[in-house]
Amino acid sequence: MPETTKLHPKQPVAAALASRAAVRPALRQGGAFALGLAGGWAVLYGALLPFGLGLTLGLPADCFAACAAGAALSILFHGFGAFSLDSLCLLCAVGAAVAARWLWPGRLRPAFLAGCGALVLGGVCFALGPGGAGFTLVFFCGADALLAGGFGYALQRFPPEKPGFGTLLAASAVAAALGGLRFGPLCPGAAACAMVDAALCCRGQEKPALAFAAFTGAALCAADPSLAPAAVGLCCGTAAAVLLAPGRRAETLAACAGGCVLGVLCVPAPGTALPLLLSAGLGFAAPAFFPKHWLTPVPEAPAPPEEPPRLSAAATRLEAVAESLSSLAETVNAVYDAFPRRCDTFRWVIDNTHDSLCFNCGRRETCWKQEYTTTLEGMNALRPILEQQGHLQASDLPGQLSRCIHPAALCAAANRSFALYRSRKEAHVHAEAMRTALTEQYSAMADALSVLSEQLGRPGNPEPYKSGRVAAFFASLGTPPLECAVTLDDLGRARAAVTLPRTRFSSPELAALAQETGRICRRDFDPPQVLSCKGMTTLLFCEKPALRAVFGTAGTAAKGTVSGDAVQQFCSPAAAQMILCDGMGTGRPAAVDGSLAAELTARLLKAGFTAELAARLVNVALALKSDEESGATLDLISVDLYTGTARIFKAGAAPGFLVHGGRARPVGDISLPIGILGGVNGQSRVVHLAAGDYAVLVSDGLLVDGPGWVAKQLELSAAAGDPPEKVARILVETARARAEQTGRPDDITAAVLRLESCGH
Repeated sequence: MPETTKLHPKQPVAAALASRAAVRPALRQGGAFALGLAGGWAVLYGALLPFGLGLTLGLPADCFAACAAGAALSILFHGFGAFSLDSLCLLCAVGAAVAARWLWPGRLRPAFLAGCGALVLGGVCFALGPGGAGFTLVFFCGADALLAGGFGYALQRFPPEKPGFGTLLAASAVAAALGGLRFGPLCPGAAACAMVDAALCCRGQEKPALAFAAFTGAALCAADPSLAPAAVGLCCGTAAAVLLAPGRRAETLAACAGGCVLGVLCVPAPGTALPLLLSAGLGFAAPAFFPKHWLTPVPEAPAPPEEPPRLSAAATRLEAVAESLSSLAETVNAVYDAFPRRCDTFRWVIDNTHDSLCFNCGRRETCWKQEYTTTLEGMNALRPILEQQGHLQASDLPGQLSRCIHPAALCAAANRSFALYRSRKEAHVHAEAMRTALTEQYSAMADALSVLSEQLGRPGNPEPYKSGRVAAFFASLGTPPLECAVTLDDLGRARAAVTLPRTRFSSPELAALAQETGRICRRDFDPPQVLSCKGMTTLLFCEKPALRAVFGTAGTAAKGTVSGDAVQQFCSPAAAQMILCDGMGTGRPAAVDGSLAAELTARLLKAGFTAELAARLVNVALALKSDEESGATLDLISVDLYTGTARIFKAGAAPGFLVHGGRARPVGDISLPIGILGGVNGQSRVVHLAAGDYAVLVSDGLLVDGPGWVAKQLELSAAAGDPPEKVARILVETARARAEQTGRPDDITAAVLRLESCGH
């Protein structure tokens, strides 16, 4: 048995998750507030203040409000100066952007239109009002709106917590804010930028260091043109360190200092060289006092495994297996059609009787040659007697055979031949059913494998950065993952799959893992689905859907307590499933067929089969269940909880009902049940549902008086907002009363599903 790792509640995982869940949101809020302070304070080209609004538009949903508060506080300080009208317009724009992001969460366009539009509109109002500020204010407000919109869009595309372009944008806002400050001869902006550049060069991160120098240098120049020599010095010092001594601490700091001196002195700036050199020198010297492990060179990350080719190869092999199974089914059918058919008719009974008895009889020549026509008519006259009675007696012989000298032996031979004939016919029918079931199973499995290969061939867009962060999180808990992949599907929904050594998790631990993984991926995850196999445990995280399903069911048996109707209601990771199967007839035999069909269909749906494929396999199972004829209706609805798309499949089922917008309508046409034919005669359709809508599946016993009263009752229940359990109970009780009046009792069942909004 594989060794199982048990995460005990007293182990660090629960405490670590709890502490991170409590501290990290506060740290993010504080960091966002500080970034907002810097962004609101930064002034570009002596008049523009775009960073505060841009950060409010671009930061994630959990921290944009704190950033807006910091930006508003900084803008207020500017409002006491020469830009009071511009600052007032900016404050209105930040407030409008925050309100839009609160009212339309997850939608960026309303926030951008509200923030930038309020800024431009405020400038126009102040310009056209009494004592207007003129076109200059409109120009500044328009420039601020344009820069803020571009800055916010860039931050949405490139989040600042992810190393890359977004981080450089946030750093440029901080550099611009610090560039406008002076403490005597010291420039904090130049010193801070030099310190970060030197640290990056010591860690051997050449490209990030060069990019940081370029971005922050441009921000310093935009904040104060007199800092252009400092920007040139930073770029020269970083380039020298990258080229001459990457990753070596002492040599890197010396190269940075030399390059900076050369860059500053090459720019004619009388009277400013010494203060700038002092600021840059302090910045470059600061890393010399950092702890050694802070400046340890970062090793290059190993190349990730070629996951798409591996998935593609697996998909190709599955497709090959699917084609082989399909080809096998076609070959079996083709061989069967090519073989000549053996004519097992009643003439075989006559021939076998002749061979076993008459062939050695002394009157053979007379009966089978001279009087052949009369003898053959007499033998054919035995067929209805044998088919009706199953056996033959001497008194049953027709007049054409009255001359037979062995009547008892003739009856015995005919009885044996007819019994063998009937056995051969039953074997032929059974073999035909087995062949049909075998080829149908091969075809269904081939289609299922083909669907699976298509899904593996489209694994989604990988998110390597988020995958690495999720893997690091699980490693910090003492369970390094064997595999970790975060992907986006075609609809932009995030999914995370983490494979660990065999581990058991409690429900609170799964909820905490979902919360922390969702924070890392910036998505809202449900508790993961846990799959365990061969010493490994896989956690499948899916985004919380926009809708949730509430189920209700009620039923009553025609006689006694055993009903032939069976209901299955459950939610898979992305869809709500509801199944109703009605076994043919009533009582225990019907209950066996209905329960078997519903249970098998539910298992196949949970395994990822489509409704059509599940119906084909269940049809085979019912056909081979026993020698007696078995059949059941199949009524199924599957609702995508992200989009509201509902797929309905019916095979012999009674019409169902959909309540959309308060109006009920029946759905479903006439078809045959499963289990009685070699194939499935089902019908599918796709509809769209929304929050507040109902889907109702009923057995034919509920429609004793037709579907009209059911639709009216559903509209009344929908208007009253009745829960599904109550709706199902009312339908069954009313149908039972109507059936007792008409004297046509039957099993009555109603299964109800209602969609509700998840509230996010």
